Amino acid sequence: MAGLFDGFEGYRVVTNAEKRHALTAALVAIDANVLLNLYRYNPRTTNDLLAVLDKLGDRLVVPHQAIREFHRNRLKAIGNPEQANNDARTALDKSQQTALRALDGWSKQVALDEVQLQHLHAHLGGAFDRLRTAVDGAAPDRVHPSTPTDEDPVLRRLTDLLDGKVLPRPDDSRWSALLDEGKQRVIEEVPPGYLDAEKGDQYPEGAAGDFLVYVQACEEAKTRQLDLIIVTNDEKEDWWWRRGGDLIGPRQEMTREFFDLTGRQLFLMRPSELLDHSDALNVQVNPNSAKDAGTSRSDIEDVIDADIDDVGVGEWTAEAVDDLLDRLRIEGRRDLAEVILEAARQGGTINRDAVYTICNYSDDRLLVGFPRPTARITTSLQAKQRLPQAVTPMLTPLYNGPGRLYAVRIPQEVVEFLAPRTPRSERKVDLEPAGKYRPLTDYLSAIGTDSASMTFAEIEDILGEALAPSARKHLPYWYSPQNSLGKAIASAGFKPRGVRIDTETVHFHRLGRSNPESQQA
Repeated sequence: MAGLFDGFEGYRVVTNAEKRHALTAALVAIDANVLLNLYRYNPRTTNDLLAVLDKLGDRLVVPHQAIREFHRNRLKAIGNPEQANNDARTALDKSQQTALRALDGWSKQVALDEVQLQHLHAHLGGAFDRLRTAVDGAAPDRVHPSTPTDEDPVLRRLTDLLDGKVLPRPDDSRWSALLDEGKQRVIEEVPPGYLDAEKGDQYPEGAAGDFLVYVQACEEAKTRQLDLIIVTNDEKEDWWWRRGGDLIGPRQEMTREFFDLTGRQLFLMRPSELLDHSDALNVQVNPNSAKDAGTSRSDIEDVIDADIDDVGVGEWTAEAVDDLLDRLRIEGRRDLAEVILEAARQGGTINRDAVYTICNYSDDRLLVGFPRPTARITTSLQAKQRLPQAVTPMLTPLYNGPGRLYAVRIPQEVVEFLAPRTPRSERKVDLEPAGKYRPLTDYLSAIGTDSASMTFAEIEDILGEALAPSARKHLPYWYSPQNSLGKAIASAGFKPRGVRIDTETVHFHRLGRSNPESQQA
């Protein structure tokens, strides 16, 4: 007779005691993003996490694919400290000037004595000077991309720590078979990693990277007859069994697959959990290290996007849009061209059913790889210097948790180029903001910078009331100019980027024109 969880092993929620025991006995496999974040934590957190990893001894392993991704993305993770300091100082200078103008305007309204005003100016100047000093003095020994390998403290520590612990690349035939299996799993949406389908044309392994990390860790655990902990910063639904913002454990399919392979338990942990449970390994860490490691940091691809936005590149041009549409038609992909045009008519987002109707797809067809022709043409335009080297993809698949995509989005600047081709009476976009969100429009319109990062709570403070429930449940709600929130953001000349429902944060970036509606007139 079977028991409650026989055959349903993935639905059992493990206890903290089980996690702590696993840390003392299980095989621990590290994903690339954990190693990359060693460059992004403060030095104390980096040292504490390395101390925990070192305590694992021979039970620590790094899959071959994880090391490959680490070396591939290391320089991007390091970033440009000098540029970050310059950006911070520039923002502080702008803020100081804005604050001074506000004080001067206020002083005239209340007839403030000139001596008092100068006293306030001095206080304000002193505060900003202290901030600049803090910026200039922060992390003076931060690694630079040009730092020699032997002088990079993180690489020196990792060289010793991972000696003999990097799993070897399988032989060519096995590697080829794993690549094929990983790509097929993406098509069939089998976790982990199927949400990386858009990476299919970016790397030699296509979208199979996460699967390669996972399967090699599982096989090593089977060989050693140990439970397995995979440590990752990836929080997407193709790894985690999630309920809202709670990360409960591995996807049930993964837990069952590992159990069937080994008869043992699979765990997922984030670096912050390793630090929280460090005493199980008799390692003492600073209490603030776990908080630092748990602070939301974008995955490395998101960092690249943020860098692009910060330097003001990445915008499509009207000529490039026309070139791409012409190329699609010449190649016999008028259906994709019409999807883009229809998405523009609908304000930037087109749902799955509309895509199937336009493209005359059968119901059983999967849309994995659907954007590839536009990605290939985009790369061609970039090679001809018709586009910047990094732009928002023309077609971005949208997911709401695990499962098939439910919509496709085009860049907002493309909407602005294409919308004038549709008679105003047929447009579905109205950029006049609703009353509830008018304070957000006013706030964004008044800021003196081209970008701003805010929490949902800060936005609610500006509004004086709560955001609509959809803002906390559905990512596309932030990007649609058809609802009140989207209208308010667009009316201020901004667009949202990098919205994270789990951490309730959003970045606003200026469109480069103060009144998007004027572009549609």
